[in-house]
Amino acid sequence: MKRLKCLVIVLVSSLTFLYGQSQDSTYIHLYMRCTFCDEAYIRNEIKYVNYVRDLADANITVLGVDEETGSGGQKYRFILEGKQQFFGINDTIVFESKNDASTEEIRNLYIHHLKIGLLPYLLKTPIRKNITYELPENNNNHKTIEIDKWKGWLFMINSSGWFNGEQSNKNFNVSSNFQISKTKEEWKFIFHVNQNYSKSIFSYESYEYEYINSSNFASLTQVWSLSPHWSAGVFSKVGSSTYSNYKLYWNFYPAIEYNVFPYKISFQKQLRFDYRIGSQFNQYRDTTIFEKIEELNLQHLLNISFAIFKTWGSIDININGSQYLHDLSLFSLGSYLGLNIRIVKGLSAYFYGGYSMIRNQLNLAKQDISQEELLLRQRQMKTNFSFWGNAGLSYTFGTKYNNVVNPRFD
Repeated sequence: MKRLKCLVIVLVSSLTFLYGQSQDSTYIHLYMRCTFCDEAYIRNEIKYVNYVRDLADANITVLGVDEETGSGGQKYRFILEGKQQFFGINDTIVFESKNDASTEEIRNLYIHHLKIGLLPYLLKTPIRKNITYELPENNNNHKTIEIDKWKGWLFMINSSGWFNGEQSNKNFNVSSNFQISKTKEEWKFIFHVNQNYSKSIFSYESYEYEYINSSNFASLTQVWSLSPHWSAGVFSKVGSSTYSNYKLYWNFYPAIEYNVFPYKISFQKQLRFDYRIGSQFNQYRDTTIFEKIEELNLQHLLNISFAIFKTWGSIDININGSQYLHDLSLFSLGSYLGLNIRIVKGLSAYFYGGYSMIRNQLNLAKQDISQEELLLRQRQMKTNFSFWGNAGLSYTFGTKYNNVVNPRFD
């Protein structure tokens, strides 16, 4: 009996020691919010920190964000901020992947750089006595310069198709995209071509209805960096659309943009004002409700965007409007709101929604819409507004740690 009591005391003491060690504030308690990470993979590869579910339990926060580079790859950032005993120890780790990098290569890349980012904190914990490191020898004779034979130009070709059907209906769709782009600090250029074709057949007994919908466009974008806050650009697009009653449309818009925050931190926060003014030429397939078969009009557009991404959540707000200058009553005004906010420990709220006021449908065909076109939405119809939304709450509770990884049945 005494042996059993001793065994229980030893077992309880061991568990208390282990639990107390995991709770010890001298160790790293990491809260991570990352747009590109496989966090289960990170927990599996970096096991010497405690991963906490709630921001209030953390003494280090890591914000991971990414953005596309001009070569088609990605630029990644880990923004590390120390709290409690690590207060004032902050850093930003920046690294890039190539456009042909595999998922495994990208994961190994951000594991490597996350370990580098955590090193200054680990050196202030008892774990430092187990840290070893080595550096490659500095041999300048082995340095090589890689020459880019494409000189920064990126080409993208994509084509896809799908079909489905049953006895009473059949659908077929094919789409293609082609893009040429180049991005530098001083300017960027994008040329994009898109083609889409769809065919639908509906039949029932002796009734049969067939509809073909196609759209094509080519767009050109040229942007120049003027200063840390200002940019200028030109935007042009030409195309056609059976759905929107365009036999041919063409537009050209010079533009200016101001970002309240420097562009170099736009991945973290931005407040941009984008103004464009130019001409829009439309040639219609059918006479419009304004008795036009073609017209050339001046139009201006304003887009205001605010976005911020933090460990406590993210906010994305957009207000956009356009107006024809020959008739100021022809305008559209839209807004978008995206929120993902941590309210209290374990409780988060999210909302995504948009609304548009529409008063500028110059392209609506005069002829009546058939019942089939109405039900199947095969032609654009008159509307004064459109809206959409999605909202919800998320609550988690239980252990504050999230260190264990079990991928079974994922």
